[in-house]
Amino acid sequence: MKKRIAMLMLVLAMAVMMFSGCGKSKNQAPVVGEWKMTTIEISGVTMDVDQFLSIAGQEDTKMNMTIKEDGTFFMDVVGEQAEGTREYKEPKCTLTVDGDSIDAEYNDGKLVIDMDGTGTMTFEK
Repeated sequence: MKKRIAMLMLVLAMAVMMFSGCGKSKNQAPVVGEWKMTTIEISGVTMDVDQFLSIAGQEDTKMNMTIKEDGTFFMDVVGEQAEGTREYKEPKCTLTVDGDSIDAEYNDGKLVIDMDGTGTMTFEK
């Protein structure tokens, strides 16, 4: 009887270890998905993207990004389109296009891209 209980415990332990590895990997979650730029900050002035686009006369312009599970991304910002690769290592998502990389910091459900110290772009799902 003791052998049977020990064998059952061993099988249960193996099953727990096997299933604990399932699910999304750190490289994918939580940045995978559709993102829309919500705010932009330039030289210390922060404004809603819709307000920014209205002032710029670009009301029908897209400000979106898609980050895929396969390690790629696509971005359409004011008609400028780019696609490349991404790597996520919490809390940073590195986006690379044609050998040039930029980091987006993931925090509280937002991705924030620093534009070389001149401002930031904030994306939300």
